[in-house]
Amino acid sequence: MAEKYINKLNKYLWGKKANTPEELRKIVESIPPTSAGTPDRTAYLAIRSYINFLVATGRIRKSEAIDFKAVIPNIKTKARPESAKVISAEDIREIIKDVKGSTPEVIHARKLYLKLLAFTGLRADEVRELMNQFDPRVIDETFKAFGLPEEWKEKIAVYDMERVKLPHRKHQTKRGYIAVFPAELVEDLKRFKASGYRLREDNTYKRTMLKNPTRHKDFALFRKWFQNFMNDNVMSTVPNPPADAWHLIEFLQGRAPKNVGGRNYRWNVQNATRIYYYMVDKLKEELGILEL
Repeated sequence: MAEKYINKLNKYLWGKKANTPEELRKIVESIPPTSAGTPDRTAYLAIRSYINFLVATGRIRKSEAIDFKAVIPNIKTKARPESAKVISAEDIREIIKDVKGSTPEVIHARKLYLKLLAFTGLRADEVRELMNQFDPRVIDETFKAFGLPEEWKEKIAVYDMERVKLPHRKHQTKRGYIAVFPAELVEDLKRFKASGYRLREDNTYKRTMLKNPTRHKDFALFRKWFQNFMNDNVMSTVPNPPADAWHLIEFLQGRAPKNVGGRNYRWNVQNATRIYYYMVDKLKEELGILEL
C-alpha cells in the first residue's frame, strides 16, 4: 500500500504547491476517476497519509491538517455482503477459460497463477512470488526438512514459503508457511520459470487478465472457496483427522500462527500436509481445472 501511495503522490502532487486548503482543493478536484469510472480513493487516502506525515514531522500543525483534510473526499467502502463472497468451482473454471494474453506463454502463466490461487488458498502476492522465485530443489528440501513421506510426492508438492521473499511485506505480517499443491503443477512451474515471463501486481489484475472481467467475481474469493471446501470435506475424507482440523486448514493458508493449537511448527506442517494429501483428489475433481 505504501508503494501505491507513493506512486499516487508522485503522479498528482509532484512539483505542485498547496499552501492553503483552497489550493489543495483544486489539486484534488483535478484527479481523474479510475478506469472503472469511480473516484480515485487510493489517491485521496495517499494525500491524507501525506498530511499525517507532515504533522508527525512537525511541518504543519494538527489544526492545519484538519483544514487540509476537510477538502479531501472521504470515500468509505461498503462491507461486502456474505452472499457476494460466494464463488463456486464452476465460477473458477469460467474465469480460467476467459484468460487472455499476448502470447501462449503469458496465457499459460496467467492460468497457472489462477490454478495455484485455487489449489493453495494462499494470498495473491504469495502465489506471484512463489511462481517468480520457484526452485524445484526447494520441494525436495522441504520434504526432507519436515520428515514428510517421500511417496506423497506422487500426488502433492510442498514448498517452504519461508524461502520466498515477499518484497512489499513487513517481516511481522501474517503469511503462508508452506504452499501445497497437486504434483502435476510442478512441470507447469518449471515451464513458467523457463519462459522468462514474470508476474507483477499490475499484470495480474482481473481487468488485465480476462477478456470479460466484469462478468466474473474477484480472484480474492478463491481463497475463501478453498477454506470453505476444505472445512466442508475434511472430516469425511481424511482418515483419523484431528478434531481441530480447521486450525490446520487455517495454517495451510497462513491465517494462523506457527504454533496454532498449542503444537510445534513441525507437527503442524506434517499434519496440515497430511490433510492436503488426502484431500487433493477431491480438490482436483471438484475444481476440474488442471487441463484448462
